[in-house]
Amino acid sequence: MVEQLLRLPYVASITVLDCHTHTAAPQAIPASPYRVEVIDGNILNSVLLADLVDNCDAVIHLAAETFVDASIADDRKFIATNIEGTAALLRVLRHIGGERRFVHASTDEVFGESLDGPFTEASPYAPRNPYSATKAAADHLVRAYVNTYDLDATIVHFCNLYGPWQYPEKLIPVTVARLLRNEPAQIFGSGLQSRTFLHVVDAAVGLTAAMEHGRPGESYLVGGDTEWTTLEVVGRIQELMSVDRPIQFVADRPGCDQRYAIDTSKAQAELPWKPSIRFESGLASTVEWLTANDGWWVP
Repeated sequence: MVEQLLRLPYVASITVLDCHTHTAAPQAIPASPYRVEVIDGNILNSVLLADLVDNCDAVIHLAAETFVDASIADDRKFIATNIEGTAALLRVLRHIGGERRFVHASTDEVFGESLDGPFTEASPYAPRNPYSATKAAADHLVRAYVNTYDLDATIVHFCNLYGPWQYPEKLIPVTVARLLRNEPAQIFGSGLQSRTFLHVVDAAVGLTAAMEHGRPGESYLVGGDTEWTTLEVVGRIQELMSVDRPIQFVADRPGCDQRYAIDTSKAQAELPWKPSIRFESGLASTVEWLTANDGWWVP
């Protein structure tokens, strides 16, 4: 995200607030001492938030706990960061006032399973796990502040993101990590779960487009345009890494959604935005990057 913002000539400075959890990758932030400042702090610190927001013209809210399996095991961090953290930021924006753009990053998982066709922005909310429930609550808070306090806010719903610097909890990096350790790739359930994937570069461009052109109170679905099953993704990774060994199938997690599919036509028409990196090429470059940089991220 920082790299994308640095490309914009009108962006004079960028402040990154990061609490440096185990998934953090400070090395990913481009070095630009006169334009980028990284602050070590938590989104629940309202005093710190007020100081930072007071000096910004726009806020892009990316702070979140996102690992679904961890939310099923213990939802407390998810409630604290995703709901209470969002509420803390919204209160600060309200009390400071002024004209500030606010872009809230959300997920397509708030809509549940897309068994009858792709989601649109008008699809009803139906979260099915603690993670997506906390993100849904955060979305509702943002809309409430738009309606009640006239906050200049836009919501972006992403599909599954991937790319360099992704911590090996998610499907692509964890599969690469297992194969590098000469362990079998692991798939939960049948592997027929269907997802769309979006490269992190396209996600950053989408957030920038929402900041520049998103309408207050509106939401936009931003994601890939091709569905892939888990089995297909893992198989493609094995091909890219020249690995030929049996896949290990394990019991699926409780309440696993079988399909996420989204209609991005609104984002393409209004922002305007569309993905530029095809999943096949993006996956290949990501696997190459993860393999070359395994000293940083392989547990």
